[in-house]
Amino acid sequence: MKPFNRHVLIKPIEKEEPKKESLIVLPTDYKKPESPHLIGEVLDFAVDISLPLSCGDKVIFEKRMLNKIQIDGKTYYLVLENYIYGRI
Repeated sequence: MKPFNRHVLIKPIEKEEPKKESLIVLPTDYKKPESPHLIGEVLDFAVDISLPLSCGDKVIFEKRMLNKIQIDGKTYYLVLENYIYGRI
């Protein structure tokens, strides 16, 4: 898939946190607050982006602006360049 119109093709990097034993008992439906940002790897980008990116860069972006697209059983993630906040 080749992105167009200032979009960046991203592979989100999911971090798994190790489970720790705790002396504090929490409700079973308790969820730790999630960050509104994610880290991802740049796979490809449109030719008209203004950011100095290259494939393989790790970037931080706004999680809610990530677009998930499924085509022929394959999943792609696109984000508009405006929602990429920086390179790591």
